[in-house]
Order: sequence, then C-alpha cells, then structure tokens
Amino acid sequence: MTISFEPKSIIRRNSYFIVGGAILLAIIFAINAVVSSYLLRRNTIDDRAEQIATLSLILAEHTSQIIFSANTVLQSIDDVIALEKIQNEKSYREFASSKKSYDLLAEKTKSNPILDVATFVGSDGKVLNFSRSYPAPDINLADRDYFTYLKSHNDSEVFYSAPVRNKGNGKWVFYLARRVNGKDDQFLGVILTGVSVQVFSSLYERIGANIGEGTGITLYRSDKTLLTRWPLVEDLIGKVNTNTLIDQSLAAGETGNGVIFASGTGFTRQNIEPVQRMISYRRVKQYPFIVGVVVPESLYLANWHKNAVGVLIASVLSVITIFIGAYLFLRSYRKSAENEYHAHHDSLTQLPNRTLFSDRLEIALSNSKRNQTKLALLFIDLDNLKAINDVNGHTAGDAVLAEVAKRMRESLRESDTVARIGGDEFTVLLPDIGGEDAALSVAEKIRSAMITPIVAEGFTLTTSASIGVAVFPSHGLNATDLMNNADAAMYAAKSKGKNAIVMYGEHVVKVILKDLI
Repeated sequence: MTISFEPKSIIRRNSYFIVGGAILLAIIFAINAVVSSYLLRRNTIDDRAEQIATLSLILAEHTSQIIFSANTVLQSIDDVIALEKIQNEKSYREFASSKKSYDLLAEKTKSNPILDVATFVGSDGKVLNFSRSYPAPDINLADRDYFTYLKSHNDSEVFYSAPVRNKGNGKWVFYLARRVNGKDDQFLGVILTGVSVQVFSSLYERIGANIGEGTGITLYRSDKTLLTRWPLVEDLIGKVNTNTLIDQSLAAGETGNGVIFASGTGFTRQNIEPVQRMISYRRVKQYPFIVGVVVPESLYLANWHKNAVGVLIASVLSVITIFIGAYLFLRSYRKSAENEYHAHHDSLTQLPNRTLFSDRLEIALSNSKRNQTKLALLFIDLDNLKAINDVNGHTAGDAVLAEVAKRMRESLRESDTVARIGGDEFTVLLPDIGGEDAALSVAEKIRSAMITPIVAEGFTLTTSASIGVAVFPSHGLNATDLMNNADAAMYAAKSKGKNAIVMYGEHVVKVILKDLI
C-alpha cells in the first residue's frame, strides 16, 4: 500500500487555500447582500411608486365624481330658473327670495350629502336665499372671486372658486358658481353650490393614517390654489403653490406614472426640515383640479428597511458560519495532516521514518523495473554517537543528529530520500542513479559532510559515518535483499575501521578509507 501524506509546505499552502476560500465566500456573501439589498430597494421603490400613482389616480376619480355631483345639482337649479323664464332683476329677486325657492335649495342640498350649501345671490352680492334657513340672513358676497368674475364676464361656464370660510357656519368651502342672465344677457346674480373641504379632508385623513405618519394628500385648483390637504395647514388654504414640483410630476405623468422624487423644501413643509419624498400629482379629468400624494422616504422604504435588516442578518450569520466551518475544517485538516506527517517522520530530524522509506523504496523499485533504470540504497551508521551521548549528554547527541540530518539532505537531490530508521542509523534512496560510481560519489559527498566539526551545546564535536552501498539490480531485486546487502556492506565498512564506504559485492569490494579527524 502506498503511503500518502502531505509535507508541511503543502499543509501550509492548503491552509492558505482554505482561509482564502472562506474569505472569498464571505466576500461573495457580502457582495450578494449588497446587490440583494440594492435590488430589493429598487423593487420596493418601484412597487411603492406604482401604489402611489394608483392612489393619486383613484383620488382624481373620486374628486371628479364629487365635482360632477355638485355640478349636477347646480345645473338642476339653473334649469329651474330657465323654466321660470326670468327676464329682469325684479322677477329674479322675487323668485330667488321665495319660500318655494328655499324649499328647492334645501331639498337639493339634503339629497346630496357632499353639498354644504346652495345659494341664490343678487346682482349686488346680497344672499337672496340659501339652503340653511329661511329667510336668509344678511350676508353679502360681493367680494367673493366667483361674484366679481361672473359679474364682469358673461361666461356660461361654471366658475370654481378659491376656498373661503363660509360666512354662515365658518367652515372651509369652495363654490361652484353660475351666472344668472336676464333679457339681453343682463347680469341678475349668481347661483352657488358649496362643497365643504371636509368632504375631501375626512377621506384624505383615513387614507393618510393608513399609509403612515408623514403622508400628505392635497387638492389644488388648476392654478395651484390649495383647496385642502391632510394634515390640514389652515394658514396655507387658499394660497397659491409656486413650487415647480406639481408641474414636474404632471409632466412625468405624460410619459410614465407621474411619480417623482424630491428632497427640497416643499410648499407645505416650509418650516420643516426637508426630507426625501415620493410625489405623485394627477389632473382631475374634465375639471380644473389637481390631486397629489406625498410620501416620505421613511414610509416608502419602511418595508425595505425591515427586509434589508433580514438580508443583513442572514448574510452576517452566513459569513460567521463560513468562518466557523472554515476554522473547524482547517483545524481538523491540519491536525489530521500533522498526525499523518508525524506518523511517517522522525520527530527529531523531521526525516522520513522506516515505514515511509520502505514505501518509497517499493515505488522506486517498481519504477526502476518498469523503466529498466538503476537505483542505489545507502545504509549509514554514525560511528561515535554513543560516545557523544555518554560524554556530552543526550541533548548534545540530539543536536548532532539534527545537524547530520541537515547535512545529508543538503548532499542529495530533490528526488532522493534520506530516512532515519534507528537511533544512529540512516538510509538513503537514490532513484535513477547512473551506476555504482555515481552511487559511491554521493556516498562520499555524505561521508565528507559528516566529518566537519559540529558545534552543539557549547561543545565542538566530531563524528563520522560508515556507509554501505547496494545497487539495483546488481545487488538485489527486491527491497529486503537491497536493505540486507546495504546493511552488510555498512558492517564491512565498520570492520574496515569506520569512516568508510563499502560497495556490496560477492567478489569485489571497493573501499575508500579516510582517517578520522
């Protein structure tokens, strides 16, 4: 069985790969979290924009229905006047001031809950009759915008007034007004139907409260005069909004859903710190009104904030899991690799032990047989390690062994193997060696390296090596024979006086003797 283990350099390299992989995965999760959060934010904004655009459309339709209803009442009153065939101011005043006319106005107002009041007004601005009581109180409306306009303009169209406080009950009302003409288009007065802004405000309040705090819902006349809004800002009712945001939203509605975003100071936010907000305005079909919905960023991104926190938490937990998993895997891998390494290496010299050497020898023999090449086996025994241990201590002896192992490694090729198989015994595997001379040359290089003095534990120590050499296939065809023959050659070197190299052979033994230094 072939022994497989990973050297420390490979363990270190693979550890870097594991840590790098964990970091890469963490980065991927972080990027995924950012991208997911961005896409989620974009989708949330788009979805919310569609909802706000739809809401403004619904409000525009609602406003259209209310104005249509008020217009219907106004037209029905105008039809009654037409049936009376009133020709002059006197006959108009008599008709308008009558109890019959009061009943008409009261019935029209009562049958339509959106109406606040219906009124007959004379040419001098005096209220001739109105639906709240009979006879009418002394109220003059000559200063109202609808009266001044219709008095000076022979216009058959309905005039939509700016909001005013009703002189009868003090509520904010805007009026739909028609001019009453006599013979030859003589100005006789006006008829009014008043719509309380509360009809809109109560609905806006319910919608706004459902969306959340910070929502604004507004109703403007087409000239951007504010009729009402929620939350109510009474100081601005009847004022003209000169901000360009309405025009921007209406222009955007021609090619899209009309939703825009702004962060500057708004008409109703003059004393409030500006915030990013989503805005949608719609024109009311057939009528000179504009409705708008404004939602702050804190609301239209509220769901995104919750979801983004969820994504963040999930990503953080994933990254933590990755690093914990990587740490546990790395610790397990390194422990397993190190245990395997130590199981096949000498703990003192870090050289392969007998088990690993035997495995490499078997592999080298198989390759040599297949490729018909030679390999050499060196059996090395230190000549005086016992004396060093006895005289200088085992610590010094261990230092000598470590230095000897280092010198052996430096004397060999990368493809060669040196192993410690006993206390002072080493073996060297030289695969793909040219022949006996090449093997002896390597052995001599090792022997020469051994005799150089070693400084250890404050002592200058010398040692030498007896080396036996066996070559495949001349001196054995299997691992056992090669080991035994190299060992026999090593003992022959010992018997020659140590510090010697002996090539195994039945008839010829080549000996190179060197004096001890």
